[in-house]
Amino acid sequence: MSTNNPDTSIISRNAALKVLLAVLKEGQSLSSLNHLTENLEPRDAGFARLLSFGVLRYYYQLVVLLKPLLKKKLKAKDLDIQLTMLLAIYQLLHTRVPDYAVVDAAVTQVRKSRKKWAGGMVNAVLRNFIRQQETTPAVFKTEEAQFSHPQWIIERVKHDWPECWKEILEANNVQAPMTLRVNQQKTNVSDYQKRLQDEAGLVTEQIAWAPDALLLKEAKDVTQLAGFEQGWVSVQDAGAQYAASILQPEKGDVILDACAAPGGKTAHMFECQPDIKVTALDISESRLQRVQENCQRLGFKPELIVADAVAVDDWWQGELFNKILLDVPCSASGVIRRHPDIKHLRREDDIAELVKLQREILSRNWKILKPGGRLLYATCSIFKEENEQQVEWFLQNEADAELIEVSRADFSKVDSRPESESTAKTGLQLFPQNFVNDGFYYALLVKKA
Repeated sequence: MSTNNPDTSIISRNAALKVLLAVLKEGQSLSSLNHLTENLEPRDAGFARLLSFGVLRYYYQLVVLLKPLLKKKLKAKDLDIQLTMLLAIYQLLHTRVPDYAVVDAAVTQVRKSRKKWAGGMVNAVLRNFIRQQETTPAVFKTEEAQFSHPQWIIERVKHDWPECWKEILEANNVQAPMTLRVNQQKTNVSDYQKRLQDEAGLVTEQIAWAPDALLLKEAKDVTQLAGFEQGWVSVQDAGAQYAASILQPEKGDVILDACAAPGGKTAHMFECQPDIKVTALDISESRLQRVQENCQRLGFKPELIVADAVAVDDWWQGELFNKILLDVPCSASGVIRRHPDIKHLRREDDIAELVKLQREILSRNWKILKPGGRLLYATCSIFKEENEQQVEWFLQNEADAELIEVSRADFSKVDSRPESESTAKTGLQLFPQNFVNDGFYYALLVKKA
């Protein structure tokens, strides 16, 4: 990606810097920072996202590259200066912007701030970096720098998936594709694919095992896609779309989506079978509002309840559900390529607390499932402790719980299984390294009659 307009570059870089400070200094998530770019021109906003996501993705490498170029360590109050240089180094390594333009933009950005004193230092550091790159390309000596992940994540992935841990980490550093979910109540995949090609020249690819999905060759503003406002299409990763295929909503089903926000899986169930009753529950009122907005655009109306999925007695009215979707809070280690802030916001100590919470949600919601009913346990994690080990624990502790193997016979519309299917002993684990889907885990449980 390139930009020839200095003003555009500065606007984008300033927005990117604000995003990075919010994540790395204040601990905010990327998903809460859309307001920092939403008022920019689409080109500026896109470039700001490219830069901020890129620095978060390669942060552990960029810091190692910058450190030997500094004569002395910068003070904590000058994090903005450090990040300005990391933004520039990322551009020099990963974009097609000319070196001189990157340096000039970084120096201009600093001189327009309250820290004009840093302009000369930034100029010298970046020009020195360019010279060194031309003569002696960097060799990363630690795994943390080599794979640009915190060491604790590296160790967990190594332990859980020794045969493919490098591929997983490398895939996490590649920008995730944009995948659409076509609303089969409004149109069909082939017709919509043709419309995108004919009207906008957009090239898309169908995915055999995700019958409602279209993979975009190049990401686009979804609001500009044909029929978006009319509910023809949504954005949802192919791996996330697998949930509805496994749970298979049928006419008359009474379904609970216990951790529903932002509502993609809720809406997909309606798209597969509109004649169902869905209760969408989430602990966050603002996030549940997104479920309502998404379903309203698509033409569906679930019952919305703001409540804690653990505190079933606070909201449950006594009607048993015949299907439950538990997309439980997790480490999100399977969606790092889409949310690189996870590397910086998630802590190793979080996992034990998450496992405890997952067990409580699973055990409490199991009580409100009908005998003969099905519960789909789902995470966007690749850590076994949250996934297959969690389900194995549950099966040992609930005598009326039985695992249903997710096999090709369970899918009337799916031609083949995803290439990323693992040999997980319990349930189905998807990985990001085939670059089609994110990392998701699914286990389908039935309550014995």
